[in-house]
Amino acid sequence: MKFAFIFGTNIFLSTENKVSYADADTRIPFLTILSYCKSNNNNNSDNHLAIDLNIATSSDEAIVFRGSQFEGNSPVKVTTGDDSIRLFRDGHEEPVFFIRQLNDDDISGLSSHIVNEVEAQQPLAVFKISGDFRVGGHRIIIDNEKLFVNGDDFANGVTNSKQDAALTPYGVLS
Repeated sequence: MKFAFIFGTNIFLSTENKVSYADADTRIPFLTILSYCKSNNNNNSDNHLAIDLNIATSSDEAIVFRGSQFEGNSPVKVTTGDDSIRLFRDGHEEPVFFIRQLNDDDISGLSSHIVNEVEAQQPLAVFKISGDFRVGGHRIIIDNEKLFVNGDDFANGVTNSKQDAALTPYGVLS
C-alpha cells in the first residue's frame, strides 16, 4: 500500500500517508491524509479528500486545518471539492496551500518520469501539492516545476520510502 506525493516535478512514493519538513536537527509532520477518493466507491459519502494540516502563511500566520475545517481563527479561506482542498488569501489567485488527488487522465499528462513511477508502483492515491507556506519557520514554495525549501530548488526527483515524505533543504528524502 503506497501513496504518491508530487511536489513540482518531484515524486515521492511512501507507505505512509504523511508529509514532514526535516533537517539535520528536526522532523516536523505537517500534512496527514485522513481520507481520499476511491474510484471504485463513488457513492460513499466518505469518498472525499480530508486532511490534517499544520502550517503557517509565508508571513508566519498559523493555519491549523482538521478534516474539512479550520481549528480556531484562520488568516485564509478554503474551497473544497471531493478531490481537492485549496487554502488561499481573499483576493489572491495563488494558493497558500493546495492539494489535489489526481485521476488517471491527470497523471497521463505529467512528466514521463512521474507517469512511469505511478505505473510501476501502482499507489493507492496520487496527490499533487503546491503552495507558498512555512513549517516550523522554514519556507516551502511548490510550483508546477520546482520545489523550493529554504531557497534551495529541486526538480525531477524520484524517491521511494517506508517513511513519510520529508521535504528537506536537500530535496525530498526519507
